Amino acid sequence: MNKTELVKEFLQSMRAELLAEDVFFQALARTSGREAVLKHFSGTDVYRKAAWSRPEADGERVKVTGGGLILVFELADGRISAIRQQALFGAAPTPAAPVKLTEEMKKLVDNALATRHPMMVAYADASGQPILSFRGSTQSFSDDQLAIWVRNSDGNFLNSIASNPRVALMYRDEDTKATYQFQGRARVSTDEAVRNRIYAKMAEAERNHDPARTGVALLVDLDRVEGWAGMSPNGPVGKVRMLREAGK
Repeated sequence: MNKTELVKEFLQSMRAELLAEDVFFQALARTSGREAVLKHFSGTDVYRKAAWSRPEADGERVKVTGGGLILVFELADGRISAIRQQALFGAAPTPAAPVKLTEEMKKLVDNALATRHPMMVAYADASGQPILSFRGSTQSFSDDQLAIWVRNSDGNFLNSIASNPRVALMYRDEDTKATYQFQGRARVSTDEAVRNRIYAKMAEAERNHDPARTGVALLVDLDRVEGWAGMSPNGPVGKVRMLREAGK
């Protein structure tokens, strides 16, 4: 068989003899050895049910696309010696659901400072310049709201959202690869019950920075939440895409 026929045959049959003994599979993680690579491919519907394109020779390599993936095969001595995988940009997006934070997402946000994954906030100043800052007081407030205690009531952050309330927040755990981006509209709340709740819930280290409680309670009404709970060799797992207007 030529190179393209060999790749086509492997995707259809998953025959072990088409793989070299020291073959490896490289995605976000590396899997080495014929038995391990074959187990990876045959143990999931991701590869068996994908509608693979016709294999195309690309120099010494062969490429196929399908199932939102690109596979690049390298061959040596009539066998597959390496398979490299990456996501196919332009694949169908995750279906949108209404904004409703899961309990796990709330827990990640609420414990972000304690677990050393502080939340980052982005906003635009009066000139339109994007600004990034870490906000250790960030917390969940409801199914579709986050909250922040802003210590400096005269700072650039509050002045900026007064004219442009749109903000974005990012959570990232490099160990588990959990990654979430939150987009919404920030607004100040003067309701004393809201202030008390946000102040009491934030981490003690943050409260210690403002024992006089001179800060401002900020609510973020979420319009969009996207991300994933972690990573597997095939890419993100537990993907979410939430839109405020979804389902309306």
